[in-house]
Amino acid sequence: DMLMGLLKPSSGQISVDNIPLVGRARLEWQKNIAHVPQDLYLLDASFAENIAFCVPSNEIDLERVKKAAKSAHIHDFIVNSQDGYQGLVGERGIQLSGGQRQRVGIARALYKDSSVLVFDEATSALDTDTETAVMSSIEKINRDITIIMIAHRTSTLKHCDHIYRLEHGKIVGNIETASFQ
Repeated sequence: DMLMGLLKPSSGQISVDNIPLVGRARLEWQKNIAHVPQDLYLLDASFAENIAFCVPSNEIDLERVKKAAKSAHIHDFIVNSQDGYQGLVGERGIQLSGGQRQRVGIARALYKDSSVLVFDEATSALDTDTETAVMSSIEKINRDITIIMIAHRTSTLKHCDHIYRLEHGKIVGNIETASFQ
C-alpha cells in the first residue's frame, strides 16, 4: 500500500527517481502504477467492466479489453463462456477459479496501460505453464514496463532482472539472477 502511494510511511519517505511521493507527485505516480493483488476484488459485473475497472460502460474500449485479456491468457476462456465479454463474473468473481480471477486482474492492470505493474502474489493460483505464458506475453508488449513482483514461489521470479529478499519490511539481500536460474 505504501508503494502504491496509498499509505504514508511512519518514518522516512518513499521516492521514485529521487522525487518524494507526496502531493502532486503521489497523484502522478498513482496514475502510472497498477496493482494486481493475490486476492483480487471483482465487481458483480461483466468481464469487460471488470477488466476496464472504473471506466464507465459506454467508454470501455472493447478492443483494448480483448488485447489485455489475450496478454493475460484469459481471452479464450471469456469468449467460450456464456455471453463472452458481456458475461457476468458473479459477486467477487465467485463463478471463476482462483487462476481465472488472477488473470482477469492481470488483464485489468494491462488495460490501465501503466508503466509500473506491482504483482503481489498475482500468479500464485496459476499453474507453471500458464504463469510462464502470461509472463512471456507481458514481456512481448511493445513498451517499457517495470514489474515489481512479490512472490514466495521461486519459479515466479525466473523472469526477473533483479531479485531482492525482504525480511520484516527491510531489504536483507539480493540474488544474482544468473545464479538463481
